[in-house]
Amino acid sequence: IYQLLTDRFADGDPSNNELHSGGYDVRDMLFRHGGDFVGLMHKLPYIKGLGCDAIWISPIFQNGFNNYHQYAQRDFTLLDKRLGTLDELRNLTNAAHQLGMYV
Repeated sequence: IYQLLTDRFADGDPSNNELHSGGYDVRDMLFRHGGDFVGLMHKLPYIKGLGCDAIWISPIFQNGFNNYHQYAQRDFTLLDKRLGTLDELRNLTNAAHQLGMYV
């Protein structure tokens, strides 16, 4: 299992970095760094190449202002827009399954 903080892993869609509450700044370790579902999907072959058959991503629900770790959910019925869309999450999951990986 490869565990990761989605925000810190790979930024595949810079257009979603400032959605919801802002707090994006790659120069500050306390701010969000823009990682998202699209970036993670593009890195799946790398993770698979390490010998991992599963990824454990950080929580996906709407989160607080600048909680890059995603463990400060505010609404368990909404995806955090800064991580991507529901379709992008589905694409990530489908791509992982095609590689024989679990999410």
